[in-house]
Amino acid sequence: MSDSENTDMDVDPEFEVVAAIDFGTTYSGYAYSMTDDYKKDKLNISSATWKSATMISPKTPTSVLLDSEKALVAFGYDAESEYTLLAEKNEHEDFYYFRRFKMELFNEIRDSKLTLKTTIRDINNKRLPAIDVFAHAIGYLQKHLLDHLNNRGMEIIHQHKIHWVLTIPAIWDDPAKQFMREAAKRANIPSENLTMALEPEAASIYCKHLSLEQGQDQKGFSVFQEGSRYLVLDAGGGTVDITIHEIQKDGRIRELELASGGPWGGTYVDKAFYKVLSEILGPKEFETYKREHALDVMEIYREFELQKRFLESECEQGEQKTPSRNITIKMPVTLKNYCKQIHHKDIQVVTSEASCGEGLTWNLDKLRISSKRLSDMFSEVCDDIVKHITKLLESSKVKGTKTILMVGGFSESQFLEGKIRSSFPDMDVVVPKEAGLAVLKGAVLFGHEPNEISVRVARLTYGVCTCEEFDKVKELHPRTKPKLMNNKNYCENIFSKHVQKGDVLEKEETQEGRPYVPLHPGQKSIIFNIYTSTEDNPKFIDDDGCKYLGTLEVDLSRLNYGSRKSVRVKFIFGGTEIKVVGKIEDTNEEVEVNFNFLEESPNALDEKDVYLDK
Repeated sequence: MSDSENTDMDVDPEFEVVAAIDFGTTYSGYAYSMTDDYKKDKLNISSATWKSATMISPKTPTSVLLDSEKALVAFGYDAESEYTLLAEKNEHEDFYYFRRFKMELFNEIRDSKLTLKTTIRDINNKRLPAIDVFAHAIGYLQKHLLDHLNNRGMEIIHQHKIHWVLTIPAIWDDPAKQFMREAAKRANIPSENLTMALEPEAASIYCKHLSLEQGQDQKGFSVFQEGSRYLVLDAGGGTVDITIHEIQKDGRIRELELASGGPWGGTYVDKAFYKVLSEILGPKEFETYKREHALDVMEIYREFELQKRFLESECEQGEQKTPSRNITIKMPVTLKNYCKQIHHKDIQVVTSEASCGEGLTWNLDKLRISSKRLSDMFSEVCDDIVKHITKLLESSKVKGTKTILMVGGFSESQFLEGKIRSSFPDMDVVVPKEAGLAVLKGAVLFGHEPNEISVRVARLTYGVCTCEEFDKVKELHPRTKPKLMNNKNYCENIFSKHVQKGDVLEKEETQEGRPYVPLHPGQKSIIFNIYTSTEDNPKFIDDDGCKYLGTLEVDLSRLNYGSRKSVRVKFIFGGTEIKVVGKIEDTNEEVEVNFNFLEESPNALDEKDVYLDK
């Protein structure tokens, strides 16, 4: 990937439409606005409506159904319906059904190295390459939008006239961003027409514009006055992103603290419920049940999701009370029969004897969950959010932050809102209209004006792996031994730092470049292994906290053989994605730079090694 594909782009005046795709864990959708309409009314943003058998909503489930040849059959509500029909006929086993699979990427980021070979599991534990599944989903939403525009008589709008924006969690790392860009590319979205938008930033932009439309004197929206500081709590289905912003004199938004968060979205309430069923039946037995009774499992999913939305928390004088109502879920008869078959007891007896059975009662085919037990399921994830916010607000960097802005689908949960209000009684808590669409509509606004976010904070320390002449660095690392190359002793695996964790990064501000020289005169390119670190000043790439990120290749093929090829490499941070500029020291000639953050492992030392020219 070239550096030109790795930056927030200035919107080309030739673009006729800005279209945003919000690829969510639970639900996905798109929104758009015409460039001419935006100039007259920035909030004139259109979004799709999706229909199921029971409801109409602005988003559709993030569900993908593929056939045995891995071709797309259906997406969203249609995928749910099609898979249900297949399961009714017992014809589903040759199909692939992926539901809420976005979090698989988060798991890969956390547990291992994300690559183009990474696979994810469908609901029956069958695996396919993640890049293919994501590309199918993005491609479907893209096509749906193009068809929608055509149906409105806008077939004159061609693909190259659309500026696409794809939303991503702020806590995702650089390989995940490149992964999403590659998935969009495979879905035929031109990379030069694509911008990535960080979800909490997009929501913040939307709320700022909403406040300007409704008036700064409206309750809660005074937060967007010059100098105001506020915490953005973007609670989605899978992840929770938290950032702290400040409104600058020019009206643009400045990030005060690096984005952080965790897997505390609304789907984790669902997981707590499914964990209960797993403990009642037994983990292996529950997995078997899910495979053999796919249709009934789908009904359990739907029923719990429907009932979960009814949970309300009552807040009075800053204290949160336990919700006053129980919920009742209709359960399939096959579950009771299966339990009797494997445990030789009725399910109500097995439940009462289980350690997880408190607050659960059965009545024929219905499972009643007490308000206290359901509250506990919510509290488990909400408590993690509260703890994280509490820690963030202790930082001196964010002193003066008096408002919490809640956005994202999970922020529409009255339980979560009540938990936040009761936990932070001295803070103003603002939940804007259409909190679940704030990210999506904000992404459209960001697509029109990507410079709305002017300052970000580096989440990690970034550097490249280099060699240095041994005599200059031998005191840095007592265990290091010199390596003889070209009749000189070199020290390998030096962490050459370009930006430090916590650095304030102005958008498009070029960091100070560092010069590198190839070890061999005939090299046609230089390949750097890029590393990140959670520490401020790592010395070597194998220090604690260091992690391999990917490769960066600088093309030297146009230079004369034997010429001095010292290359000054400058990283440009502050945008949604990293950009790098490479220039030949002697001629100031700019050379092509290509990223690959999806490499499985670092390149071994070879003829493309470099050393730092100090």
